[in-house]
Amino acid sequence: MRSRPTRRPLALAVATSLRPSSAGLRSLSSVLLLATAAQLAQAGETPAAEIPPAETPVAVAPAAEDQAKTLDAVSVISTGTRKANMAVSDSPAPIQLVSAELLRKSAAPDLQNAIANQVPSYNASQVGGDMASQTLNAALRGLTANHTLILVNGKRRHVTSNFGVAGNGEMATDLSYIPQSAIDHVEVLTDGAAALYGSDAIAGVINIILKKDASGGELNAGYAGYSDGGGGTDSWGANLGLGNETGFVNISLEVENRKSVYRFSNPSYANCLLDIAACQAYATANGRGDLLSRIANDQGAILNSRFPALNGWLNPPQVHRQALLFNSGYSFENGIDFYAVGSYGKKKAQSEENYRRPSQDGGHDFNGDGDVSDPGEHKYPYGFNPSEASEEEDYELTLGLKGDLAGWAWDASTSYGRNEMDVYTLNSMNFSLWNDFGASPEDFYDGTFYSTQWTTDLSVSKDFDVGLSTPLFFNAGVEYRRDEYGIEPGEPASYYGAGASSFPGYNPLGTGDYSRHNYAVFADVVLNPTENWLVDLAGRYEDYSDFGSKSVGKITTRYDFTDTFAVRGTYSTGFRAPNMGENYYSAIQVSPVGATATLAGATVGNGLKPETSENISLGLVFNPIQNLTMTLDAYQIKIEDRTYIGSFAYSTAQAADTLTGRTTGSWNADLPDPADTDGDGVPDDSYNQILGDALVAGGFISDPMDPSAPGGSFDQTARANINMSFFSNVLDTKSTGVDLVTNYMSEFAWGSIDWLLAANYNETEVTRAGRAPGFETIPLFTAANVSDIEHNSPKYRVNLAATVNWDKFSLTLRESIYGPQYTVASLSGYEQFADQLDTVTLDGGAYYKQEIGTMALTGFDLSFKPNDAWTLAVGGDNIFNEYPDKIPSPVWDYDVANYQNGNNEYLTGSPVGYFGARYYAKLTYRF
Repeated sequence: MRSRPTRRPLALAVATSLRPSSAGLRSLSSVLLLATAAQLAQAGETPAAEIPPAETPVAVAPAAEDQAKTLDAVSVISTGTRKANMAVSDSPAPIQLVSAELLRKSAAPDLQNAIANQVPSYNASQVGGDMASQTLNAALRGLTANHTLILVNGKRRHVTSNFGVAGNGEMATDLSYIPQSAIDHVEVLTDGAAALYGSDAIAGVINIILKKDASGGELNAGYAGYSDGGGGTDSWGANLGLGNETGFVNISLEVENRKSVYRFSNPSYANCLLDIAACQAYATANGRGDLLSRIANDQGAILNSRFPALNGWLNPPQVHRQALLFNSGYSFENGIDFYAVGSYGKKKAQSEENYRRPSQDGGHDFNGDGDVSDPGEHKYPYGFNPSEASEEEDYELTLGLKGDLAGWAWDASTSYGRNEMDVYTLNSMNFSLWNDFGASPEDFYDGTFYSTQWTTDLSVSKDFDVGLSTPLFFNAGVEYRRDEYGIEPGEPASYYGAGASSFPGYNPLGTGDYSRHNYAVFADVVLNPTENWLVDLAGRYEDYSDFGSKSVGKITTRYDFTDTFAVRGTYSTGFRAPNMGENYYSAIQVSPVGATATLAGATVGNGLKPETSENISLGLVFNPIQNLTMTLDAYQIKIEDRTYIGSFAYSTAQAADTLTGRTTGSWNADLPDPADTDGDGVPDDSYNQILGDALVAGGFISDPMDPSAPGGSFDQTARANINMSFFSNVLDTKSTGVDLVTNYMSEFAWGSIDWLLAANYNETEVTRAGRAPGFETIPLFTAANVSDIEHNSPKYRVNLAATVNWDKFSLTLRESIYGPQYTVASLSGYEQFADQLDTVTLDGGAYYKQEIGTMALTGFDLSFKPNDAWTLAVGGDNIFNEYPDKIPSPVWDYDVANYQNGNNEYLTGSPVGYFGARYYAKLTYRF
């Protein structure tokens, strides 16, 4: 891989965020639990009046495998409250716990998917376009990854620099840099918590609690792959505990090597070349100049080793990842405790982009005869499959001290995290260089993203006896955070002219270094007006250097009517400043026949503004019999001025229903026509002047009414589909849903069975879709766009599981049910199939649904533990090899017959993916 130019050295600082975690947490049981009440009963624990510490070095938890698999193995939580020693069964807010053992009981390729497999309201993306595929995201309750805050030991974790411009602007924490062998358990707060933790905690919080064992350790190895081929993954891990009763260091390592998966169909141009005579007859009869061009200029594709399945776009990347993490603590004789957490990771990833045909480079007239049809005039006479690749470095260090002063528990910490990604385009070329000079590199350094986060905080807490049934708990503190984000330009060849094919490098004109800071003051009061009634009041004031100030608050309450039944509820307000990428990222995304200009949100209209939110929940807690826990929580999340990416369609490839097709009866899919800019479901009769002027002003095209005119930075051969996108605050949304979690353990003379039922139902409604400043006459979000936002995620998820524990064996059987979801596509051109499709009318336009129906996936994990040291596990996910639905057959069959189909027949967007059954084997040695 081409090395990039030397850049300034990396700075190293230290930091941490608001929320410390609790002391002396025991390892979790073998199932996902909302446990019954238990008490923290280990030596050297922090008094209840203290702030829950980020680490308690004297507490050494036993290994999960050494504990009885009972519900009361879980006791204290550290998320959703700042009061120490809160049992999960007593929590006034909904918390779901995932044990380290459960995280291992699947073929999930990373921590993010392992958590998503267990928490129904947390859905992970499986595919992504462009660079999004190399840092996939997950989200709670149908929102985006930007609305879920990630903590490690209660401290805010830094975010990736790989901005999700192809998604919803995600710039979230990359969980792949946290080794699974380092994790004791995960606490998932499914409730708004911005008043407790600050911006980003609108949908909830995921708090990863690390192991703090001072002795012993483990080695593990595993392999997984898909039954239909691809995805072969070898993984290796280790954990080692060192120390004594005074201090400890717990070190974890993880290595992963993952291959890609290929699932695709023959694209239309390949179908044409498979039967040239039939294609030529069709093209001549229907005036299809694009197909005649394929026959005349692209027969070299037949000799491509992949022909006819040429296109690998939207298949997952190959990944090589290494991650190292340590967790440590030390107790001084003066009562002050020191803690430190550090991580370092590297990742290389590579994903394929759309296939480029032999003639797509335009050719170079080497002999000056004006003819570029000879194969020798093209750099790749068989066409080529370019790839996007990245080399990523990620690290974070957190240092803290805690102690007691005059009866006040205090905790001070500081943390610094950095993520840096070098981006490359490989196996490609620059068409402009080839056309102008007859030469082009094949590999390009495109530039570098980086992001840093430096957080420092101080909090104090104390119990006060005010005459209530229990002492009033008071906590307060301050926090300072500084964020930096930057894009560094690529080498000149990567952005010359149209730039590197498939992913142009970053031009110096669109790059830069940006920073902001914010400070916060917060306070929290927890009191019990009566023995059975708990009230938690929290408030927070934040001031951003670029988005102003905001005060938010939260009230949480719970009333226990009996020992077996309680009611709980929350009301909170939230505030989320746009992330650095939403505000400053700009680039050009290209396809073989199109391009999208993404403008920085700060440059459009008056720029971006913060989101504000309102979160309401009401829940019931049942413990009707021993070993049975049931919780039911309903919620509603309203977000105003939501930061969301929208896109204007300026041109679209010619087709039978576009202007040219309608007026001439023949058309060329390589050439542009006006797009459906007004959103009525039918392509317009003329180009939109406002969009044309904006594209000319940006230097992308030269004529506002003719995208094919010479000039502009867009590749001349890729102007059939031109879009312009940017982030705005013109949407308001409302998410409404219900979470249900039920756990039960059956005990027998021969062993036990742990039962789980966990479910989530979620609906999203767009309550406002405004117009962007400067583009008020054009809908940035059409009725079809709004429909996709509301319906393109599973309506519900249900997890059913049973874990049978017998002697040296453990067998987990699970069923994961994903509800239906759909997007819409214009019925224009397919009206003759209306009676065979599920159609819908939106703002007068006719559309058909592309629905992914309900999917039920079955999995199992069988483990054998011959002694205390060794465990062998085998299992599978989706063992009945289920795939999501495809494009409706009338549409797909018509497109294939008329040589206008794409390469992927399966519908995308499902959190299941379209890869089929995956099996795994894992071996663990503990010492």
